[in-house]
Amino acid sequence: MQIQIFITGGTFDKEYNELDGDLYFRDTHLNQMFEQGRSQLNILIRSLMMIDSL
Repeated sequence: MQIQIFITGGTFDKEYNELDGDLYFRDTHLNQMFEQGRSQLNILIRSLMMIDSL
């Protein structure tokens, strides 16, 4: 069975530009989080949007 995860942005995916203080999104970090956690789950990660609540 495959688990689908839909990415909508948020704190984990936010990047900070130290030169001008802007916050932006480049890509999701969720793949790296699952790899570092040594997850053996069958997952499919899809980015729907990259929005933060700020």
